[in-house]
Amino acid sequence: MNNPYGYINGRVRMMRTALVEARSLDEAASSVNYQEFLRQISETPLREDLGDATAQGAGLAQLDEALSRNYLKAIAHLRSIAVGQPAREIESLLLRYDLQNVKTLVRGVLTGRSADDIVGGLIPAGTVPWSVLQGAAQSADVASLAQTLAVAGGKLGQILRSAVSSGASSLLDLEVALDQGYYRAVLAGVRGTHVRRYFTREIDIRNLLIARQLRGSAANVRYFIPGGRDVTESDFLRLAGGDNAVAADLQPIAEAADLGTAEAVARRLLDEASRNVAMADALGPGVALDYLRRKEQEIARLRLIGRAKFYGLSKDELVKELQGA
Repeated sequence: MNNPYGYINGRVRMMRTALVEARSLDEAASSVNYQEFLRQISETPLREDLGDATAQGAGLAQLDEALSRNYLKAIAHLRSIAVGQPAREIESLLLRYDLQNVKTLVRGVLTGRSADDIVGGLIPAGTVPWSVLQGAAQSADVASLAQTLAVAGGKLGQILRSAVSSGASSLLDLEVALDQGYYRAVLAGVRGTHVRRYFTREIDIRNLLIARQLRGSAANVRYFIPGGRDVTESDFLRLAGGDNAVAADLQPIAEAADLGTAEAVARRLLDEASRNVAMADALGPGVALDYLRRKEQEIARLRLIGRAKFYGLSKDELVKELQGA
């Protein structure tokens, strides 16, 4: 029997040709105002999903709806072309959006943001129904959020409720508990060697960033995420204490001037790892993994550019914002 990923990856590569080209993103970022930005993206594959975003008087809400529509369509298409084990592996890859969405909900509820603001930061992908995420955004506190997600929020919802029940209350405690549960689930759900190697790389980088975040405070191994390859528990505690010695290719994260710079370096390293796994994993889920990462970045950058043009941010301010996408 032919490897099913031969067909799936051929379709995913076709989907990749519909991503907005880097040149078009640059032109959108260089547009002189919001209307010119809309005109620029109307000339990309996004045009058929823009809908009311280009109508007279339309604003960011209509743009967000258009980008969400495009994103949802891409995810639905990806799901439609996989069956059997590949479908289960792709569902495991989509758990990353559950992780990001649950973290967005936790941060929003902890900081008292409005439900509309929280929903605006959610990613319309993953395995949790959109209606559940929208309802969860109205939670009065983290305990009620955890309860809502535990009922209909899949694996990450159950992990959040377990963490809250165990006494976790700070943002870091809750985020690390979610990270630990997420990586356990995803490593159990994917079989391919190349994709598993990508995730061990991601875990190492996440541990490095947490260690950077802990510097200046009492480091605790409970914040360590098991499953990486090059950063052990003892490395984690040492790095949190200020020692920068780590595998050479991870050194730029340890030595970055500040946490923001370290996060930007981490994103570049993961972009590179994602591209590598797509090239090495022609008959596995690595091509889908890379596509999902590219699509996520495309939508995130378009949201940032749209907001920058709508509010009239300067070129330098936009460049700074895009470093975080």
